Amino acid sequence: MRIRTGTMSTAALLAVAALAAVTACSSGDGPAVTGGDKSTPTAVPPTATVGKGAATSADVTIGSCAVDAVTKIPKAELTVTNHGSDTATYTIQLEFVDGGGTRVAEGAAIANSLEANQQAKETADGTAQVTSDITCELGKVQRLAGM
Repeated sequence: MRIRTGTMSTAALLAVAALAAVTACSSGDGPAVTGGDKSTPTAVPPTATVGKGAATSADVTIGSCAVDAVTKIPKAELTVTNHGSDTATYTIQLEFVDGGGTRVAEGAAIANSLEANQQAKETADGTAQVTSDITCELGKVQRLAGM
């Protein structure tokens, strides 16, 4: 095998190596175990449910609320329905709350230029990892008419 030098920068080689490492670690059904104790983890991933604050807007509903088992980042799937008579843009804030009522992460979503009676599916990812069971609660919803 002949290797040519000078055709790829060091930064490009490092980027290729990093991509290969990420791909190798992210394949499969679960997290890769490297170094140290290789026993199977016994921790149960946190769960998530839709909370009582979920019905604070007639135009936005939370369809699902989950915590990713690998990244521990919470995520809410939203349905936004424009019940108005004109095009509108919606900004949506969510809170991810633990069992004690403490906000442990927050998320946001935008539904741009939604026509009257149109629906959009949006996702709001949390801003932090969580290790406890959580509830997804809809926070502030702003409707900007004519946008």
